[in-house]
Amino acid sequence: MKNKVSTKDQFLKIRDQIKKYNKRYYNSKPDISDSEFDKLKLKYEEILKKNSLLKKFDDIGVGTLPSSKFKKVQHKLPMLSLSNSFNLEDIDDFFNKANNFLKDKKDNHTFIVDCKIDGVSLSLTYEKNKLIKALTRGDGTTGEEITDNILGIEGIPKALKFCKSEKIEIRGEVFISKKNFRSLNNSLDDKNKFSNPRNAASGSLRQIDSKVSKDRPLQFIPHSYGYVSNYDEFLTFDKYLIFCEKNNFKISNYSKKYKKLSDVYEYVKKIEKNKSEIEFDIDGMVIKINDINTQNMLGNTSKYPRWAVAAKFSSEKALSKIKNIDLQVGRTGAITPVARLEPINIGGVIVSNATLHNFDEIEKKDIRINDYVWVKRAGDVIPYVSEVELSKREKINKRYKVPKICPCKEFTIIKSVNETVQRCNGGNKCKFQKKEGLKHYASKKAMNIDGLGEKQIEKFIELEIIDDKSDIYHIQKHSKKIINLEGYGDKSFQNLISSINESKNTTLARYIFSLGLRHVGENNSELLAQFFQSKASFIKLINSKNLIKDLSNIDGLGVKAVDSFINFFKDEKNKSEAIEIIDFLNIKPIEIEKNSKNKTILFTGTLDTLSRDRAKELAKKNGFKISSSVSSNLDYLIFGEKAGSKLKKAREIGIKILNEQDFLNLIN
Repeated sequence: MKNKVSTKDQFLKIRDQIKKYNKRYYNSKPDISDSEFDKLKLKYEEILKKNSLLKKFDDIGVGTLPSSKFKKVQHKLPMLSLSNSFNLEDIDDFFNKANNFLKDKKDNHTFIVDCKIDGVSLSLTYEKNKLIKALTRGDGTTGEEITDNILGIEGIPKALKFCKSEKIEIRGEVFISKKNFRSLNNSLDDKNKFSNPRNAASGSLRQIDSKVSKDRPLQFIPHSYGYVSNYDEFLTFDKYLIFCEKNNFKISNYSKKYKKLSDVYEYVKKIEKNKSEIEFDIDGMVIKINDINTQNMLGNTSKYPRWAVAAKFSSEKALSKIKNIDLQVGRTGAITPVARLEPINIGGVIVSNATLHNFDEIEKKDIRINDYVWVKRAGDVIPYVSEVELSKREKINKRYKVPKICPCKEFTIIKSVNETVQRCNGGNKCKFQKKEGLKHYASKKAMNIDGLGEKQIEKFIELEIIDDKSDIYHIQKHSKKIINLEGYGDKSFQNLISSINESKNTTLARYIFSLGLRHVGENNSELLAQFFQSKASFIKLINSKNLIKDLSNIDGLGVKAVDSFINFFKDEKNKSEAIEIIDFLNIKPIEIEKNSKNKTILFTGTLDTLSRDRAKELAKKNGFKISSSVSSNLDYLIFGEKAGSKLKKAREIGIKILNEQDFLNLIN
């Protein structure tokens, strides 16, 4: 029963996220990149596929609800979206399903392949050869009537010359070319600039004042059709494209017809490789079965056609210029060089900073200020510089010299043996390490102090309200100063005090983790907490002469973690502050449930119903130790989707392997 509830909660959470992101996306204010959104939808579909009872909660349509600013009009036929595929196997699977759906097992299809333009879907209705109506996609069932706004768009004829149908609906994509997007943005002030061409197209098309829309460099290319009164108008999709061209629609130059899927794949790869050269933004390719009779036989699901699929591209990269290289200092003193870039659009996200990882990486790639570099997004999240475009390098660009002084300007940058990372040697005396340490202490996985984020910490340090972690628990005496700050008041201050007080009720593991020691993450903090057992024992043992020997005997705790812990408490100031802080806390006793096996467990891959954090929490609560690697000391490996090399290694050395349900049975 717990399993079902957990799955439902996860499903509803993802559903609500998709709805929120959809609304923002279709109103030209995306919160996340397209690839991040695709991953979220994929997870949603996977859960739905495995849990049919959740279908009654599946109310995600296509697009988003039409705006109240425009007249709402129902589409004669729904405007569906396309299902996504992310590799060649997905595409093979899609068309195999299509063949299986056809009773005659027809597999001699021809395919139409074209670019998936990253624009705004539009429906145009012609009656007696005259344009009478233009609708946005809306939620797929009902769209916004914007007929006046599209009359000046390039590629949209006001009348048809060659059409046998009394009524016909042409569907396509409205977009702004990359060149025109740059010109448009240059003409706007900073407040009104668009983040990418798609947002510019959407914002321009859906203007209350149609004159604004007509002045914008919008274009239209047809990609499908809706209602057609004469079904003999065209029998294949390539004939439809010829029909559009004859009637003066702008046609894509990238549309191709193939007989073999292998040729389709080669073309998709070619376009992906050269997509930067295409005059408009694309986020993949569309593959359609050409024969319209076959399309009609296959029909649609409630959301997608069964005869067409979108082949999504992998992570994007873009070229930009490095304006400067700045240094960031982490809580352990680690120095991370960051490239400040001329802003670029990668996957629908404006990127102006990219990590350079470390100084060795700068030297290896010979990265220089004012170089043009290729920027990628790791996992479509963290931008990084992949390589230098040497053909654009100026002779005056000088090699980067590693600085000797930390950005705090008080301490030196050092490099330890066997480490690639260089660090500031100032410890907590470095203002940046101090700030990052306080941020970590207040973070969700540490003491979880809501209302004490980066901006608040910076301000409190500046005003000398806090200097170290223990000052957080004396913050009440600065009430007048804090209440008078911008963004604060009595209520927000009281909320902060409440959160600080709530944070005092914590676990020994969270407290140890909150100290922010190198090599002492969540897992090692749990191992140390199990060793110390209680607050009193912790205070007693950190003063023990035998501490290093005792810690070395903890199963699963590595040498680096032991050394880090010992060296931290060798410093009397650190020890004194740690004891002062723990005195404020109400440390909960370590609870071991009746199912405790006191064995070691490792999770790998993506579980169906449990997040990784929740699974670890359940394991710890039941007395299991959490491992981060596969070894002979491991008792159980719990695997999920995309388990990878850890699963393979566990099988090789004979570790007991369980799935998620086996794990739940183990602890219940």
